[in-house]
Amino acid sequence: MSTKLVWTKAWYRSRGVWGSILAAAGTIYGLYATALPCGALQTFHNYTSAAITLYGAYLAFVGRRTASQPIHIFWRYQKEVPD
Repeated sequence: MSTKLVWTKAWYRSRGVWGSILAAAGTIYGLYATALPCGALQTFHNYTSAAITLYGAYLAFVGRRTASQPIHIFWRYQKEVPD
């Protein structure tokens, strides 16, 4: 099995990271929506939080499937990955 040397990319350029952040934000928003009084406004907030969470999960999945480089948090470095 051959390997190649690649540079890592910053965490904020990763679709997987942003997808997980959006999914977490949608969940937190959903918890806020349950505190609202019943009615049309609460229903709107519930559907919105579900849509944000689903889009975040989709983005995380797509980001993981299309990832070509590992990510880094503080500094850039080279890493050996399978070809």
